[in-house]
Amino acid sequence: LARARDEWESAALQNANTKCNGLLPLWGPQVPESAFASCLARHNTYLQECTGHRDISYASTVHDLKLLLLRFAQEKSFHDDTGGGGPQSNMHIIPYLIHMALYVINTTRSGPREDKNLTSYLENSAPDKWLESSYEAEGPLYWAVLSLLLHPPSRWNRSRLSHLRRLLVTAQARHIQPADGIYTNYFKKVNVNSDDQWPSILADYIRHNDEALLKASERLLHRTVRNWCRVHLLKNSVMLLTRLA
Repeated sequence: LARARDEWESAALQNANTKCNGLLPLWGPQVPESAFASCLARHNTYLQECTGHRDISYASTVHDLKLLLLRFAQEKSFHDDTGGGGPQSNMHIIPYLIHMALYVINTTRSGPREDKNLTSYLENSAPDKWLESSYEAEGPLYWAVLSLLLHPPSRWNRSRLSHLRRLLVTAQARHIQPADGIYTNYFKKVNVNSDDQWPSILADYIRHNDEALLKASERLLHRTVRNWCRVHLLKNSVMLLTRLA
């Protein structure tokens, strides 16, 4: 781990603090599969050492692709997470992220199982489940991206309206009931210079700001009740959508 940490820190200095030190493995026409598989295993090891996440698989790559496409869709900066990169380089990498995920799906024969899961997701017509999945990591955005890997254009054309309905519900649900309510209501005035200061500064803020926290509680409660009414209206809209489908 010490070796890996030194390597990442050195790379950050050499690349203008861009948090990247792993080369995405590409399987060229003249490259033996064994060489590609070895490079892919090394790449996954780098990710494990950097993130502490032990289960690096095709699902992780699909999530990366999901978040990348979401940045394009929302016109967000590509610098926020890595400190570097731009639209052109990130657009270039899309096919190779897809290929890396497909290699694992194909070699582990996970395609039929994931296709079954995707079909089950698309055929689910319960409004409550639609709303619940709007906040799941493997929700409508994830399944829409996975569809690119599993379904040809003809299959996509048959299911794209189902995807669209789920994505519209997700967008509306997240808009009227966004996450992080505690951060934005209770602790929006708590400022730290570094991440490791958060626990001590937060504890000190809570200790000295009773009145402000009570007022924040009232705001959060009022917003929760108001959003509950909106969600109830959204449920009725979802039920109408499913009847019209």
